[in-house]
Amino acid sequence: MINPTAIDILRTIDATIADQIEPSLSNLAGRSAMATVRHLLRHVMVRIETEGQLLTDDIAALRRLLTELRDYFASLESRHDGTALSARIDRTLTTPYRDPTQYPNLAMLAAEAGALRECLCLGLKHLQAIRNDRRADPAYASLRSAIRAYVTAQIEQEEEIIGPAFYGRGPRR
Repeated sequence: MINPTAIDILRTIDATIADQIEPSLSNLAGRSAMATVRHLLRHVMVRIETEGQLLTDDIAALRRLLTELRDYFASLESRHDGTALSARIDRTLTTPYRDPTQYPNLAMLAAEAGALRECLCLGLKHLQAIRNDRRADPAYASLRSAIRAYVTAQIEQEEEIIGPAFYGRGPRR
């Protein structure tokens, strides 16, 4: 590991701002801008510490959910475009989004998660389109419930990044 770490450097910047620059600001606009800068610095620090794992967990959850969605659409066969949708999801799941010999940086993980989320959105849109015909199907209801649980978990994960950086840290601009 390289020392000081990126987090160490950002903490030093934040401390310098708090101890040296912020006290010298005399107008409200300058103090407000400085508060925003400090909030954003804390947000970057939290993201550096947590975002990689959150994206890795999100990718794993999406892959499980998309596998269920693919299997459900495959069970529909030609009804409701099941075969075509199943094949599309399968292509998404088997696409190599990153070189396995490279360290998966945040941009790579975000690109993979984004592609998987887009596929989930397309699947959900189709599920909504066939709602009237399939709502009595327990597998349909279970899949819709699993998607709602995923979205809820995603919102909770975003809170893990936002909360520590902003809540209880004073007003923002």
